[in-house]
Amino acid sequence: MNESQALSILEKALKAADADDVVATLDGGTSAATRLADNRITQNLEATRATLVVTCAYGQSHGTATTEDLSDDAIQAAVKTAQAIAKSMPPDPEHMPPVEPAETAKYTKVNGYFEPTARFSPEARAKQLAAAAKTVSAKGYRLSGAYASGDGFTALANSAGLKAYHRSTRGEIHLTALGANGSGWAEKIGDNTDEIDVGAVAGEALRIAQLAQNPADPEAGKYTLIMPPAAVAEMVAFFLWMGFDAKAADEDRNFLRGKQGQKIAPETITVRSNPAEPGCLGRPFQDDGLASQTIKWLDKGVLKNLVYSRYWAKKQGKKATGWPANVIMDGGTTSIDQMIASTERGLLVTHFWYIRTVDPMRPLITGMTRDGLLRIENGKIADPVKQMRFNENPLDMLGRIEAMGPPGRTGEYMPMLMPALKVRDFNFTSTTKF
Repeated sequence: MNESQALSILEKALKAADADDVVATLDGGTSAATRLADNRITQNLEATRATLVVTCAYGQSHGTATTEDLSDDAIQAAVKTAQAIAKSMPPDPEHMPPVEPAETAKYTKVNGYFEPTARFSPEARAKQLAAAAKTVSAKGYRLSGAYASGDGFTALANSAGLKAYHRSTRGEIHLTALGANGSGWAEKIGDNTDEIDVGAVAGEALRIAQLAQNPADPEAGKYTLIMPPAAVAEMVAFFLWMGFDAKAADEDRNFLRGKQGQKIAPETITVRSNPAEPGCLGRPFQDDGLASQTIKWLDKGVLKNLVYSRYWAKKQGKKATGWPANVIMDGGTTSIDQMIASTERGLLVTHFWYIRTVDPMRPLITGMTRDGLLRIENGKIADPVKQMRFNENPLDMLGRIEAMGPPGRTGEYMPMLMPALKVRDFNFTSTTKF
């Protein structure tokens, strides 16, 4: 849906409302994916959708309604429902008025829409996956996974007069190569499908799977661990979610309470956001219309900023930041091969899963390794070992980094550019039988 069409629908919602404040957003696009299992394409999926969200407020009381029916009657019904909910709700002391139109002047220009990606066909995805599966199958392995592509948009309008629209595209592939007794995994994510080489992703998954066959029983303990960008992203994402909410920090509910402005990590650590970062584009505005910030969260190890909502920023006399549109961790120049060569005893992980918070105040998280855990001895990959569970403090981990690689695009939950890391004394607490 183009800008004119989207804003026209939002204007209908604004006109239908008699509430004090109204914020309407329309989010949608086309999502397509081709799935592969055991070297065979099993599904092609495509869905085009748009969801209207209307929030109405009377004073501090507000209500929200959503609909995917964009007819005039359905829009009016959604507004009526939002208003009825708002009238029935008690005042919310944290409710904020709509963002003023002047905020749009702060929006970063982001060109995240690539026409070939929006039009990328199921035949093109299938052709590339079939070729990759043929290569992997010839080696006696089974390839599974999915190749997704599509476009999306977000439009926003409010009763203060703000209007915003952004569209983007995305390509994403995740492949798992399975052998008789071990697996390997690889991914590639980009704003443009031209950045995705399916054969290279499949080749990397196969390479790891070949190394991961017949894993031995490891011993739990502390290891030097080499993590590719996908594994680093999981640790950094939980680090941000657990610690960077300013309200929680000010209320002594997370591990960064009282630490803003202090050095909490080595000078090599800088974590930042920039919606226009090449290769890792983000949306230029937040769900409420606030501009997405180009900002440093950690600057050379110093905690420079926390995430301030508009409500908490006003209460504390701070600048509202909103949540990151993307997360970039500056890296170094050491390749994973160089990290391996410099390691006397350690492990190389492929990625993590099932990460959960154990203690948000220390902080402490737990999770599992997946799809290839390889033992390193005397600068070389020695043999595969079975998967292990870790309990680790992501803040302490930043202080144990020995080498950093160039950042690579990843991020299951948000756009992220993360370097590979070599970390000493990574804490594995238990082993598995697989």
